[in-house]
Amino acid sequence: MAKFESPRYPELGFYVNGGFRKFSGGLYVTDEPADIAVLDALSDARRVDEGVPAPEPEVVPEDKPKQLAKGRKPSVK
Repeated sequence: MAKFESPRYPELGFYVNGGFRKFSGGLYVTDEPADIAVLDALSDARRVDEGVPAPEPEVVPEDKPKQLAKGRKPSVK
């Protein structure tokens, strides 16, 4: 069972194979693969399954700051 939430638009509506579907109170629950495919593509819908762990953010190693080049000597004109 897939759960989706839409905190920005609690009554968000969308179409799946010509049929209209709608969030209720910001939540939508479905088992239909077609519904899940459409909801995964929507930017305003977020999947919130309790059984599926959320992907952990990728750890990016911090780079050492680059040393700045020494300043140039002023040219004599």
